[in-house]
Amino acid sequence: MIYYLFFATLLFPLKGALIRWRANFTPKVQPIPESPSVDDVQHASQPRSLLGMLQRVNAEEGIDGLYKGILPTLGFVIFWEKISIPSIVVVGYLHFGVYDQSTVLVIAIASLIKIIATVIEAVFVNRAVTTQEDMPSFSLRRALDVLLSSAERRHPYRIFIIPGLLVACTSWVLFIVSTIGARHFLFVKQFPENFGNWEDMRPHIPLLVGVVILSFVLNALVLTPLEVMMVRLSIQAKATQVTLLLDTPPVEAVGPVRLRTDKAEYTGLISCARLIIQEEGWGALYRGWWWTAFRGILFI
Repeated sequence: MIYYLFFATLLFPLKGALIRWRANFTPKVQPIPESPSVDDVQHASQPRSLLGMLQRVNAEEGIDGLYKGILPTLGFVIFWEKISIPSIVVVGYLHFGVYDQSTVLVIAIASLIKIIATVIEAVFVNRAVTTQEDMPSFSLRRALDVLLSSAERRHPYRIFIIPGLLVACTSWVLFIVSTIGARHFLFVKQFPENFGNWEDMRPHIPLLVGVVILSFVLNALVLTPLEVMMVRLSIQAKATQVTLLLDTPPVEAVGPVRLRTDKAEYTGLISCARLIIQEEGWGALYRGWWWTAFRGILFI
């Protein structure tokens, strides 16, 4: 457990910058007029890489900004460690189980638990990292006021009906589960039982390399857009509420991240993908693809 928390803390500035970068609204570059407005300058100065976002957060918010959202993240690290049953059940049944109706039922229940927890994690962690409000570390009530809209606080189930978020999380989990199944059926079961015998393993090395490369490519192509949209959809409701409470027209918030609060809302997963491509280009859907691809090889 302590090792998970240590590495999660060590890598968190990078993860936090990645979440902000994926949340950052960067419309396609337009020529800056001779007398640019404040909005034009803000658009041109937006970080357009993970390193740029990391430097921007460090310059504007310092160490506090780099570790904004660390507590809910560590909370979910502990949760996943204690509740690692869904992943273990899926892998165990796919590799060792007898494939009958009970197997399908167990995998379905484990996947459902994973989907529910993923939605909750996306809402709390992504909003904690990207919020422009001051969020106390040790006041749960105040933290909930910052992270949830008034409607979500009254009816917590509403986080599950945020347009497109449940679909995105479900697609993300189902892709991982189906890929685990394919990997075990087509690859792991081809391995000899004695992994320590090099002579038995040698013929399988090309298959191993091929599967790793295929997993890398598929994770980058499929999971990365889903994770970008999970960030955008999970923060949309709260960000929009803050804008609507203002008495003046929407103004860009000061900070490393420009949230998409002055445009029509995403109404679902397809709408989110279409508007991101239309407004920001295909590249916005693949921000941090290398992070997702490398991590996804092990389905972490």
